[in-house]
Amino acid sequence: MIFAAKCVMALLAVVSAFGVALSRQAVHSALFLTCNLLCVAVLYLLMSLHFLGAAQLLVYAGAIMVVFLFAVTVLAPEDELLGKWNDPQRLAGVAVGAVLGAFLLLANSTAPLLDLSSPDFGSLKQFASELFGKYVFPFEGTAFVLLVALVGVVLLGHRRLRDLDRGGPSRD
Repeated sequence: MIFAAKCVMALLAVVSAFGVALSRQAVHSALFLTCNLLCVAVLYLLMSLHFLGAAQLLVYAGAIMVVFLFAVTVLAPEDELLGKWNDPQRLAGVAVGAVLGAFLLLANSTAPLLDLSSPDFGSLKQFASELFGKYVFPFEGTAFVLLVALVGVVLLGHRRLRDLDRGGPSRD
C-alpha cells in the first residue's frame, strides 16, 4: 500500500516537474511547482520523515511559492517577448542540462547508499546537526541568494512601475 502511494506521488512529482518546464505561462508554471513541492512533502511523510515533510510544506510550498508568485505578479512576464526553441541560447541550455543530468546519473550510480537502519536516521537531532554543522554554508548561501533575488524583483518591479508612469521604458 505504501509502496503504491510512493509510486503515485513520484509519478505526480515527475509530471508536475514537466509541467513546470513546459508551461508557457509563468503562473501555471508556479502552480505546477507548488504541486511538485507538495508531492515531495508527501513523499517525505510516506518515508516517516515527518520534520522534513513539515518543513517542505511550510518553507517551500508556503514561503518560497509566495515569493515566486510575488515575482511573477510584479514582473508581469506576459509582457516579455518569448523566443523560439531553436535559439542558440536555448539549445545551449538543453546541452548544459543534458551534461548536468549525465553527471547526476553518474554521481547517483557511484554514491554509497545511506544506512536507513540507524535508529537516529531522520530524527530532528540528526537533521539539525547535519544542516547546521556540515551544510551550514550552503544553507546560508541559499538564504542569501533568495534574499538577493527578492531584492532584484522589487527593484525590477519598481523600475517597471516608474517606466509606466513616464509613459515608456527608461534609458537607465
